[in-house]
Amino acid sequence: FFSVHSMVTSSHYEAHSAESYEQAYFYEPGAYMQHLVNLVSNKLRLESDTPRTILDVGGGTGNFAQALIDQNPSTKSVVVVDPFLESTSQTTSDKISFVKAPAEVFLEDPKDNDEWRRGASQVLLKEVVHHLHPKDRVQIFKGLYDAIDPMDEATPSLLIITRPQVEIDYPLWDAARKVWRENQPSAQEFQDELGQAGFVDVQETLKVFPSQIGLKRWQAMVKQRFWSTFSNFSDDELEEGCQQIAKERPAKDGVIHFEDRLIFITARKPVGSSTR
Repeated sequence: FFSVHSMVTSSHYEAHSAESYEQAYFYEPGAYMQHLVNLVSNKLRLESDTPRTILDVGGGTGNFAQALIDQNPSTKSVVVVDPFLESTSQTTSDKISFVKAPAEVFLEDPKDNDEWRRGASQVLLKEVVHHLHPKDRVQIFKGLYDAIDPMDEATPSLLIITRPQVEIDYPLWDAARKVWRENQPSAQEFQDELGQAGFVDVQETLKVFPSQIGLKRWQAMVKQRFWSTFSNFSDDELEEGCQQIAKERPAKDGVIHFEDRLIFITARKPVGSSTR
């Protein structure tokens, strides 16, 4: 299913183990993950006692799904759909199951034995939509639309978490910021495409989390290419980029500060609507 665009992404993430992935600042347990769990719980209205099944597309190791279930025990099940990473020791709930597949699987109709693609209450796409090829996104959204059995006329059926195309505050350098802009679609593009796929009540909010990290740790993460933004830079270019980061972001006691800016896009499948 992989396009050229997603093949680049796939080779990048396939090179990372579950352990290295979870050690990155944005994916390890801690204050940041708890902040994100709270936001997702609020956006999907998980605090209610209504049982539900969530499709976590691009859910990686399942650690985030585990955190969601721990905080919202009424959740019936979470199906983590991801082509690369395996579960870790932190994923202990029998409510979590794994399907090894890319998001592009939704370009095709489900097979007879694809029960996991039927009757999902909600879909979560956390930091994954920018990896989808532009020509595939509407069709993938239509496939996700068909997988959803909406809960009611108010609860969001789908949640996208992505980042701004331009207004970012991450410790980068000019060449990396250019790569970011070129590979990060705007939130408006996603909203328009969700509408084309049949979703309604598409809404966007921006959430900011003040962050801090040791400069050396951040530089090490960059050199390890923890984001695909860095995947095509050579070792020498990354070294030079890290030097530029140190100049642009003087560390105080070895620590640099920045804002993590996340865009939350919710959408709803109307109750009683047919598949596309």
